[in-house]
Amino acid sequence: MKKHFCEQEVFGFIWDNADTDGIWSGDANSWATEFGVTPDESYSVLSDLCDQNRIQKLEPSKYIVTRWPERDDPEK
Repeated sequence: MKKHFCEQEVFGFIWDNADTDGIWSGDANSWATEFGVTPDESYSVLSDLCDQNRIQKLEPSKYIVTRWPERDDPEK
């Protein structure tokens, strides 16, 4: 079953799978299958999220969430 695919959904996936420091160990292929998209599409979205400064690439398969509101804040 293909999930709804948009930047917000991908950011939510990264957020949910990041550790408590905001580090996500994954890459474009980590979620491409989950959302039923091609590796090119998934790489493009990760690039867009980096361009928007929502995440930052640390290593080939490691990103950090740079917009990291408190997880307990229901408004975010």
